[in-house]
Amino acid sequence: MSPPAPRSGAPDRTEPGRPLGSWHAGDYVAGWLEQDVIGDMLAMPRRLSAALVADAGVDVRHVVDLGAGAGPYLQVLLDAFPAARGTWSDSSEPMLENARERLAAYADRVDFVIGDAQDLGGIDTPPADVIVTSRVVHHFAPATIRRLYRDAFARLRPGGFFFNLDHHGAPGDWDARYRRIRYDFIGRPKSDLPPHRHDFPFSLPAEHLGWLHDAGFDAPDVPWSMFYTALLAARKPSA
Repeated sequence: MSPPAPRSGAPDRTEPGRPLGSWHAGDYVAGWLEQDVIGDMLAMPRRLSAALVADAGVDVRHVVDLGAGAGPYLQVLLDAFPAARGTWSDSSEPMLENARERLAAYADRVDFVIGDAQDLGGIDTPPADVIVTSRVVHHFAPATIRRLYRDAFARLRPGGFFFNLDHHGAPGDWDARYRRIRYDFIGRPKSDLPPHRHDFPFSLPAEHLGWLHDAGFDAPDVPWSMFYTALLAARKPSA
């Protein structure tokens, strides 16, 4: 594929000397969940993911959610596929506490596994029919992302789906434009929560589609996007 246009997504908008928030701190996680202003916006792509899987007629027996946070993505898929089991995985103990509360009604269908999303190969789960991840992958280096996509492909059963709902770079000055107007649509955070760490520039959706294709996925696509957040969808060939 042709080289993508230069990206503009800045990896770190922190103020010099300002402490960063940690996903391993209970107070920070509680504050982040309370002011998650784009959570409602992401309801649509979560439902869209489930609809695409249902449309394909996949017999969903197992769903894996990487970097699952409080579990909203996994919840949507467990509702859509009542016969499926789910694996919740995240590296944050405070997120685990919130997920256990949110997913209490599904407790007999969910396995909770503390693990790092960038090391799917090291997370012990059975083969999956659907693997999802949300707002996690943009923290990883490109080489790590490519490895994650290869590991997801290997972990999926034939015909299975992979979805990455995440923040991405934008060409030119589109990223700056989106950031200037987004609060007119999603509202402003309730408090000035410290930012968390970002070490790498956001990759363009076109780059991700190329990496997914290289991993073996069939015709990956972007079925939804808004501002600098997009849903990437990919399917493992059935045979």
